[in-house]
Amino acid sequence: MDIDIKTRDYGMSFLLSYAKLDADIICVLHPLSYLIKKSNFNLLKNFTKNYKLVNGVIIDSGTFKETSKSISFPIIIALYKKEKTGMDYNYVQNYKFKTIDNKNFSLNDFDFISNYINKYPLKNIKPNENDILFWTMRDINALKRNRTFIHEFGYNAIIVDKNKLDYYIYVDVFKQFSHLIPYYFGNLDVFINNEMFNKYKDYFIYECIMRNNFLKKYVQYDDNISLEKAKEIIINYFKFLTGEHYVD
Repeated sequence: MDIDIKTRDYGMSFLLSYAKLDADIICVLHPLSYLIKKSNFNLLKNFTKNYKLVNGVIIDSGTFKETSKSISFPIIIALYKKEKTGMDYNYVQNYKFKTIDNKNFSLNDFDFISNYINKYPLKNIKPNENDILFWTMRDINALKRNRTFIHEFGYNAIIVDKNKLDYYIYVDVFKQFSHLIPYYFGNLDVFINNEMFNKYKDYFIYECIMRNNFLKKYVQYDDNISLEKAKEIIINYFKFLTGEHYVD
């Protein structure tokens, strides 16, 4: 493959090839993750420094048979225009994406869990006997597929900072209620309303430890809460968190 367009992903290579062909206008379908994941965006430097997203519509990957056999992900029908200034990641963060159902969002609408805890393991650190382990976090769709709290250490294991255990509990509960999140958020990081979470944290903790009993010795919880009440509060939280995007 031409070294100028060689990447880890054929789809991104196609975008780079359009830039090398010096097209004035590009209209193409590609995973939204090429734009919104900063690591992917950075790999497209030779494309993004010359082209700007000027319009686009997000559709469900499930529109195409066998494209996503289990979990849907967002695809954007994107229109790019050649411009001298191109676009930087800040432009993407502020861009108002729209879906085929006329829903709108931008990345800067959200506060992400990565602002509060580590998503990835730290290098050259081994766990102690009393440590809590958590699976590596990526995007929401990865969370749906993967585990949260784990009991064996490996290269994908995060050693939980117990001072921030509440936030790892939040991620675990987010996974349980992720069916309330629309497909077009699938490649976002887990997001949070920190103020509201802290207000209702006891309900998240209770719901989590009912499924992860080993956590009882690490965290205080309210015995007077019922599981039914906890789920009711958590669902209301997600209604507030997602607003018009809530999946009923």
